[in-house]
Amino acid sequence: MDQTRFTLRIHPLIMKKLKVIADHNGRSVNKEIEQILKWIIDDFENKCGKIRICIAGARFHFII
Repeated sequence: MDQTRFTLRIHPLIMKKLKVIADHNGRSVNKEIEQILKWIIDDFENKCGKIRICIAGARFHFII
């Protein structure tokens, strides 16, 4: 699966704490952030319904 690069600006204290959590869970900070985002998406979809993403040509159409 292709992955998209994304630059994240984050407060140094939050980054240090995130590193501790990632180490505890045996993940890189990047993978820890990805896992947290997956949990947020799952929570949203459980409350609001599945997010369907349709690709039409080179554009994305988001349907909630």
